[in-house]
Amino acid sequence: MKLLLKNKNYMILFVLIALVVSCVEEIPLESSGFEEAIVIEATITNEVKQHQIKIFQAFAIDTTGPNPLSGATVKVIGNIEYFFEEGESGIYTSRDSFAAQLGIYYQLNILANGKEYESEPMELLGTNSIDQLKANRIDYRGENGVAITLNNQTSNGTANYYKYEYVETFKFNSNYFKVNDLIIEDGVPVEVPKQKEEYTCYRTTNSQEIILANTNSLSENSVNDLLIKFIESNNPGVSNRYSLLVKQFIISREAYTYYEILKELSSSDNLFSQSQPGFFAGNISNINNPDEKVIGFFNVSSVSEKRIYFNYEDFYNPNSIRTRFVPYAACEETTPSTTALIAQLEQGSVKWSGTTPGGAFLVVPTRCVDCTVFGTNEKPEFWVD
Repeated sequence: MKLLLKNKNYMILFVLIALVVSCVEEIPLESSGFEEAIVIEATITNEVKQHQIKIFQAFAIDTTGPNPLSGATVKVIGNIEYFFEEGESGIYTSRDSFAAQLGIYYQLNILANGKEYESEPMELLGTNSIDQLKANRIDYRGENGVAITLNNQTSNGTANYYKYEYVETFKFNSNYFKVNDLIIEDGVPVEVPKQKEEYTCYRTTNSQEIILANTNSLSENSVNDLLIKFIESNNPGVSNRYSLLVKQFIISREAYTYYEILKELSSSDNLFSQSQPGFFAGNISNINNPDEKVIGFFNVSSVSEKRIYFNYEDFYNPNSIRTRFVPYAACEETTPSTTALIAQLEQGSVKWSGTTPGGAFLVVPTRCVDCTVFGTNEKPEFWVD
């Protein structure tokens, strides 16, 4: 996403990583007085795993980006030093698996382009688990659909500020179930048994929004009925079986404030408002040049997660018409000439639909039959039917 930040006589445009913020409709603008900035997305948790740190360069509004920053030396200093190595450009992964521990302060250190960056020391702020995820069919902002809400346990420690991410996965079907397919053999179309699963698929997407909660002003130190995700009834995601994995991160008050400002700026209503601040800093800075603009926050978070499933029949009439990725009106059957059919099959633009009484082949657009156009036919390892 693109954020334009004004500060008297200059502008900064930067991109934060897609895991952090949602996208808004692109608006054609030109950069003015563009000032470079480094963008860092860094979180380590109490999960035993290889952690990732992502580093980008902010990009001007009239260029295409973001620009991964390669060649950096990255480490996290705790009770020992944890070194990170670059794999994909701009993405640094810890050499070894480790987990953040209570009572230890951690500090991010980055050497990049001859500059040294360092975060403030951060520590885990207690633990708290997601107690319950609930799914209910409701009307929300003029739309009907299924809302997934969260309750967590009452915190006995310093866990007052939370950030949430989710991964949604759903099972869906293509418009038509077909057992046969058409292929080209010896230069002519031939009907054969289907070569792969094309009727049932799965699709997975990550959250692209900032979801926050805090219990600092509540009499009971717990989060209740927090809306995590609303899925409209006309969304193909609810047409068969749906699952949502929610991850809860306990963050500091400073991190909460940072993401709260970022959330406000990332909304389309506020993106270009006159009330924008000039530049809001995270907890990472250039050691030798504190005035350099560094965007990002180094988090040390306790994490808990929970998954929920529901079926279409749990909330909708099983005999009702289910929404598909492709409207049935866009799946009109045609009988192209042999020459045209061969060309369409070679391009992969059509699939077998049937035959006419005279033996001519009927075809429809591939997306109407092949669900892998929109997802994968491989069932996820975690999936439970």
